[in-house]
Amino acid sequence: MEQIFNLLGFTNIASILWNLLAYAGMILITVAVVSAKWRNQFFVWGPLALLLYAWFYLHNPILAGLQLVVTTSGVLNLRDIKKPAPFVVVTLAIMVFAALLATGQISGLWPWIGAFGLLGIALGLTQLPHKRGFGIMASGGLLIVIYALALQIWVFFVLNAIFFVANLLEMRKK
Repeated sequence: MEQIFNLLGFTNIASILWNLLAYAGMILITVAVVSAKWRNQFFVWGPLALLLYAWFYLHNPILAGLQLVVTTSGVLNLRDIKKPAPFVVVTLAIMVFAALLATGQISGLWPWIGAFGLLGIALGLTQLPHKRGFGIMASGGLLIVIYALALQIWVFFVLNAIFFVANLLEMRKK
């Protein structure tokens, strides 16, 4: 049992609290993916929890940037801001990507995979509800799955595996 807790990141008080926040965020996003009733609310609170986790606990600017983009998209949806939303999301994603490049955060194979996953999800968000949006988001989610697996960040691995499958299913419906 101790090995499972260690694998999931529950190793000390700080990691337990941060990982509980992250798993709660993951659950909120998963519910948002499958529930139209809670979608707009939970696509703000779930990514916000993961943004805090990625930035303050993991110190991972790629995952934090991804969650900043997703949280912003969620806020725009929640506030019913439709027309400028794609421009805002793409501009923010490009700014995050440029900041990652400028600060040397994208060096090596895994960071490039994670950064392209971030861009794929951001671009996919701007193409919804079209079939291509789900396809682009599935591709971005798969890249994040690979990135999270390489870094052994299980909450992002599980979340994006679910996200990948959900986008494939939505794409198939269209």
